[in-house]
Amino acid sequence: MPEASGGQAASDGSRPVPNLILTQDDVSAAEWRTLLDTAGIVTCHWPAFQIEALPDADILAAFDGGADGVVLPSPAAVRVVAQTLQRAGRCWPSGVWAGLPGAGSAHAFTRHFGTGPRLLVPPPPYQDAAHLARLVLCLQPLPRRIVVLNRPDGRREWAGVLQDAGIQVDWQPAYQARWCTAVPVGFMEAWQGWQADAPEAEASGQSVAQDPDEVDEDTPLSRGPHWLIGSASVLRTVAGWLATLPPRLAHFAVHRPVWLPHPRLIEAARNLGFDSPRVYHDRQQLIERLQSEEFRSKR
Repeated sequence: MPEASGGQAASDGSRPVPNLILTQDDVSAAEWRTLLDTAGIVTCHWPAFQIEALPDADILAAFDGGADGVVLPSPAAVRVVAQTLQRAGRCWPSGVWAGLPGAGSAHAFTRHFGTGPRLLVPPPPYQDAAHLARLVLCLQPLPRRIVVLNRPDGRREWAGVLQDAGIQVDWQPAYQARWCTAVPVGFMEAWQGWQADAPEAEASGQSVAQDPDEVDEDTPLSRGPHWLIGSASVLRTVAGWLATLPPRLAHFAVHRPVWLPHPRLIEAARNLGFDSPRVYHDRQQLIERLQSEEFRSKR
């Protein structure tokens, strides 16, 4: 069984069924656990990837070319850039705005760089790179040049509208993801135990999945475990793990609710068999949903 965090052992000494399965890299999962443990949310961690920074010199060069703004498309990008600047004894450059497509990236930026730099962050629920591009097009005057510090395989199509407007967009790889495609240790044993603890309707797959558009603040949540997944690549990695389970167990695991940071991931989740996707707009909203009495009624 994976090590659970945030809950007390049951009377028989076993670990509680987790409310939430974290699939983030080690550093991001630790940040999530700091919030979730305090809120009494029981978690376990199976990383689907780890983050590896690329050479400091390449990242620092992105700040030396007179860019008007720098886009950091993920909390991992913020963390890597912050560590690079710190090692070089440098601060965030004065007069350069930071483009951050979501609340997670914005929180990470403020934690590392404070509130001094100007931030461009789309308001929820429109938090993605495409809506960030629309904010950039509203700037007066339009920026001449921006730099995007992303993964080598990061999405680029969203910047087309900026280039069409005459803005120079330079791409600088800052980090890469090392995917953990191997099935986590104890994966099947954990799901066997959780299935045994589940109500019969859920364990047999008889519970009816709800349309995510119909799930609101008053909708009772299925008891744990739920998935926390942040990208289509992680969805595919987790689906690969589940494909190694016996069919009935895989059916139980894939039909667990999966929390996603953006509606565009719903279709990808459904195509991979996750039929209970739910969208959260910020971490506090997710915590409040996981603290519902229905969800917390069984350990």
